[in-house]
Amino acid sequence: METSKLSRLEYKKGKDVIETVNGNPFVHEVTLTNRQKVKVALLGTILFPVRMLLTVIIFLILWPISRLRFLGLSKEQVSQPITGWRWWFLQALAWTLCRVLFFVMGFMRVKVRGRMAPPTEAPILVVAPHSSFLDSIVMVPCGLVTVMSRVENLTIPIVGDLLRFNQSIVVSRQDPESRRSCVEELKKRVSASGQWSQVLIFPEGTTTNGTALIKFKAGAFIVGVPVQPVIIRYPNKLDTIRWTWKGINIVQVLWYTLSQFYTSAEIEFLPVYTPTQEEKDNPALFASNVQKTMARALGVPATEYEFEGRVPVTRVGLLKLPVQPGARVTEKRLQKTGTGMQAVLNRMGGLVEECCRLPAHRLTLEQCAKLLNLPASQPDTHALLTPYCQGSDGLLDLREFVLGMLAVDKTWSIERVLELAFTFFDTGSKGWLSKGEFSRLLQALLSCPELDVAQIIEETNLRDKYELPLEELQDLFKSKQNFKSLFTCYLRPEGEEPAKTTPFANGRGHASNGVGLAGKATSNGTASPNKKWD
Repeated sequence: METSKLSRLEYKKGKDVIETVNGNPFVHEVTLTNRQKVKVALLGTILFPVRMLLTVIIFLILWPISRLRFLGLSKEQVSQPITGWRWWFLQALAWTLCRVLFFVMGFMRVKVRGRMAPPTEAPILVVAPHSSFLDSIVMVPCGLVTVMSRVENLTIPIVGDLLRFNQSIVVSRQDPESRRSCVEELKKRVSASGQWSQVLIFPEGTTTNGTALIKFKAGAFIVGVPVQPVIIRYPNKLDTIRWTWKGINIVQVLWYTLSQFYTSAEIEFLPVYTPTQEEKDNPALFASNVQKTMARALGVPATEYEFEGRVPVTRVGLLKLPVQPGARVTEKRLQKTGTGMQAVLNRMGGLVEECCRLPAHRLTLEQCAKLLNLPASQPDTHALLTPYCQGSDGLLDLREFVLGMLAVDKTWSIERVLELAFTFFDTGSKGWLSKGEFSRLLQALLSCPELDVAQIIEETNLRDKYELPLEELQDLFKSKQNFKSLFTCYLRPEGEEPAKTTPFANGRGHASNGVGLAGKATSNGTASPNKKWD
């Protein structure tokens, strides 16, 4: 499989080892050389219209076949396994047409490795990575088995009829009752001693760019039966057929794919995975172990990335955080304004002073744009700063912006960042943080103002006495893995080179008024040196 080299990182989470990667597996950008662009343009004008025409014709032939399967049957009969001529004749006819369909789309060669287990041995097939809607080609070597799909797909012309044809299990992700019914239907089918066909599931639940396996949904593993992992590979033209929720769109995918002479696909059936009693009792563990097994076979990391609602997130310790730290997103937005991250870091001294000077710490968007030397009227500036504007007054909390930038800047030690954060949120300079102040501090460091940090606060003494001095705050991030991993695995992953920043404008280090990071004067009027943690 053609994959780019990934920078991997492992950290311990109990007895497990979780891998994470630099980059966002939910985003894929197609980059073509000039030669490839010319090739796609020339071939596309010939192959694309011909293949699209043949594809439409085959779909139109499949449509009446899918309708014929249930013609004259009652609702009760449709809910039972199809038998007789409706099964052996129409199934063979539909399979042949599906193979022809992928052939005319350019999949002239589909290589199959391994042995597909029968339904009595593995009632469920789990397929990964799910990187394109064209992954449905796996249905050909699997014999058009039943699939688990979103209920929205039933409304797609012809596709919806094909889902009904093979008696697919459909689920509404937003409806808890639908998810419960889906699990009950799955249990009924897998316990029917092979009367139903196998159920094929994409356990990632969404498409990715294929450079890592995201966290498997536990739904396919709740029934606790043996599953057979199935791997999809595209040895050639891989970059032309991936489609993710963000990046290239379906039109581009079709154009790139149908403009190639051919596209190869490899389907590999791995050995059946039989769960232990512990895995049967813990579907999340079952899903995680199958994910890691498939990741090893693919040679890619098994990550904790997943979708929370419509937002891609990753689990770091006890928290579910956006795949990319907010400061990284801000960095990209800074580039659009014409101002790079380096320029903002160079002005950080003035921003820190402003945070210490203003009791309310809140500025209008225009005031903050002026501090950053950005044109306030520019749309990119508004897109950059608006996420930091919280509350009904629409003001920006400058502390959140500053700490978010420093949290990902490796030229600042973690110790110094925490000291500065403590100063910002220690209301009244009382020498300790309350639970609310500590919550806002964490939210600012992670650039997640709406993040629920109640679970991770349970690891601190705040659950008992509601006071957290600076020394204990720093010790938390040094000694407790769930806190330490926020920096080492998320904000500042290992293998990432620190930015080469220059001193602040006054040339006197990280404090321009003779005040250290905690508001205390240092011996020579400058901040303490950048210390490293163990």
